[in-house]
Amino acid sequence: MICRKLVRSVVLALAVAACWVGQTAAQDSYPSKPITMIVTFAAGGTSDILARLAADRLEKELGVPVNVVNIPGGAHIPGIMNFLNRPADGYALLRWTTPSTIINPLIRDVPYEPLEQFEPLFMDATGVNVLYVRGDSAIRTLEQFVKAAKERTMTIGVNNIGAPPHLSAVQLGQEFGLEFKTLTMKTVPQSVTGLIGGQVDVAVGQLAQKLAFGDEIHALAVLDNHRQDYFDNYVPGTPTVGEVFPGKNAQTWINAGVAVKAGTPRHIVDRLVEASEKALNNEEYKKVMNERTTFRWISGAEAVGAEFRAGVALYKPLLDSLGLLKK
Repeated sequence: MICRKLVRSVVLALAVAACWVGQTAAQDSYPSKPITMIVTFAAGGTSDILARLAADRLEKELGVPVNVVNIPGGAHIPGIMNFLNRPADGYALLRWTTPSTIINPLIRDVPYEPLEQFEPLFMDATGVNVLYVRGDSAIRTLEQFVKAAKERTMTIGVNNIGAPPHLSAVQLGQEFGLEFKTLTMKTVPQSVTGLIGGQVDVAVGQLAQKLAFGDEIHALAVLDNHRQDYFDNYVPGTPTVGEVFPGKNAQTWINAGVAVKAGTPRHIVDRLVEASEKALNNEEYKKVMNERTTFRWISGAEAVGAEFRAGVALYKPLLDSLGLLKK
C-alpha cells in the first residue's frame, strides 16, 4: 500500500514537472517564426517609414524577421480587420495611429473597439499642432492674430475635415469666438505650402514643418498646453496658447505606436514590451525618429490605454460640435 502511494506521488510529481517544463519551453520559444507588422497606410508614407524603423530594430532584438505589410484604404478598416482576424499569439502586430484608434471609431461605425480589442505595447511617435503664418507676415504674435481674426474672417489651411489639425483650428475658434474660412489641402505639408503660396492666411501644421520650411513660415503658438522640452527643438521661444492667454485651452492628440491583439498570452506581451524598451526607448532611436516626427515614449497597455481615453475625451466634443460624431 505504501509502495502504491509512493508510486502515485512520484508519477504526479513527474507529471507536474513535465507540465512546468513544457510551459517554460513554450514561453522560451517565443518568437520562433517571423512576425508581421500591419500598417494601414500605403508604402512610402510617414507611418510606413516609422513602422519599418521600429520593425528593423525589433527584428534585431527578437532574433526573427519582423515583416511590414501595408494594407491601406477603407478608412483603415481592412488593415485592422486583417490584424484582428489573426490569432492572438504575438505574431501579428498593428501599427496604430490617431485616425484608426480615436477618430474613426468616433465618426463612423467600425467593426472593432480599440480599447477592448487592442493591447498596446508602446507609443513612440507623437505630433503637436502649430499655428503658422508666412515668414513675412505682419502678424508676429498670437495676440496680434486673435485681434486680427476678430476684425476679419481669416482663411485657415488644414489637411482634412475631422483630422487633428482641423480639430485644433475648431477648438481655437471656439476658445476665442473666431470664425475661419477653412481650406483643406489633403496633407499637412501641403497646408503649409499653401500658406507660403498665399492661398491661406494661416495654417495648422506640426512641429516638423518648421524644420522643413525654415524662415518661410513663422510659428505663432503651439496648440498644446502641455509644454514639452522638445518644443524648443523646433520652434524655440514659441508659446502655447495657455501661456499667452491663461485659462484658454488648445490641445493636440496625434500619437502612434504598436499593439498586439487583446488576449495575447501575458508572457508574450511582456516579452514584446521588454524587447521594445531595449530596442526603441533609447537616444539612437529617438534621434532617428526626430528626423521624421516627434518622439515620445510610453509603454504598457495601462499607460497607453490612458492616452487613448484622453484622446477620446478631447476629440469627442469637438467632433460633436461639427456634427461629425456618429449617432
